[in-house]
Amino acid sequence: MPETPKARQPSPPSVVDAGATSVERALARPSAEGASVTRHRFCEIDASGQPQLQEQGGIAPDGLELPQGSSEPHPEPTRSNMITAIRRTLEVELAANPRLAIFGEDVGPKGGVHGVTLGMQEKFGRERVFDTSLSEEGIIGRAVGMALAGLTPVPEIQFRKYAEPATEQLHDCGTLRWRTGNRFAAPIVVRMPGGFGPKCGDPWHSQCNEAQFLHAAGWRFAMPSNAEDAVGLLRTALRGDDPTIFFEHRALLDAAWSRRPYPGDDYMLPFGQARTIRTGDALTIVSWGAMVERCDGAIQASGVAAELIDLRTLSPWDREAVLGSVRRTRRCLIVHEDTMTAGFGAEIAAVVAKEAFFDLDAPIERMAMPDIPSPHNSALFEAAMPTVAKIAATIKAVTEI
Repeated sequence: MPETPKARQPSPPSVVDAGATSVERALARPSAEGASVTRHRFCEIDASGQPQLQEQGGIAPDGLELPQGSSEPHPEPTRSNMITAIRRTLEVELAANPRLAIFGEDVGPKGGVHGVTLGMQEKFGRERVFDTSLSEEGIIGRAVGMALAGLTPVPEIQFRKYAEPATEQLHDCGTLRWRTGNRFAAPIVVRMPGGFGPKCGDPWHSQCNEAQFLHAAGWRFAMPSNAEDAVGLLRTALRGDDPTIFFEHRALLDAAWSRRPYPGDDYMLPFGQARTIRTGDALTIVSWGAMVERCDGAIQASGVAAELIDLRTLSPWDREAVLGSVRRTRRCLIVHEDTMTAGFGAEIAAVVAKEAFFDLDAPIERMAMPDIPSPHNSALFEAAMPTVAKIAATIKAVTEI
């Protein structure tokens, strides 16, 4: 018997047809509104106080709940250095968040070049704390993919200068939320030691250059000056929903001045909230990182009743704290380690000049590195860097105007 002809199956849509349909949908979309161009640089908070989460990326959209944090410190009786404080914070968060992973060059058995991750691989396993190849671009690229898959990656860039090969990966990570209209975001926390070491410097291991990251849209940036602030800012970054550079200054990791009591396993510090280290009415000094200690010493040496503000975070930075202090003291000195030209001190000076111009009794003064690499030679290094003696002399000069 003749075979019964099979029913003709409909042909699948061709690639051309699918492309045409996509084009039609794209053309049918309304034009973008100019008022929305600055939205979604960071995770936004709605009117009810809830974050407007991205559709994919990070742990928040998947509903993983972490322990409740506290803005009140519960200090222990003994002081710890910044290395111990950061290590303990990372260990607490590794235990609380099963999706958190730490990785980078030599962070495993060796514990990192500064010993911050020492013992973590033995405690949490090779899948949670692991070494990578010597490729900063690969480290950050891997972290972005992990964050998009719902993990909490904490990559380490061994020294600040080594982030240069990963510049494109870092910039693209920061703009991901904005480029996709809040559909995707990759909240990674990049630990990055840098700055001058104790009594030494060089062009490759001693750079800060924080201004470069502040030009990178979508990134939070923290540079704590002491162990307590390091705990609070790091925990906030690890539980946050935006990519963050957490800068660990080498001169502060084991410095006596930066040692503080550990503030507790739930302590969280909001970004954009400065700390007033010293109060005074003769002059406002604004600083961050290792320069805070030098400014503190300079105030004592000068005998001037200056107010010292530690910004702690630069993206965002606490404008109101700075402006409020300047309007009261009527003078402003900004001290930072980065080079003078286009350093972040220029941004602060511009804001103060615009918002508090008629409150000033003297020109705004800045102290920073000259536009040179960090010298190897310790004598040249101190000649270039703002020192306690040079800051003290500037304090006197500004207050005598």
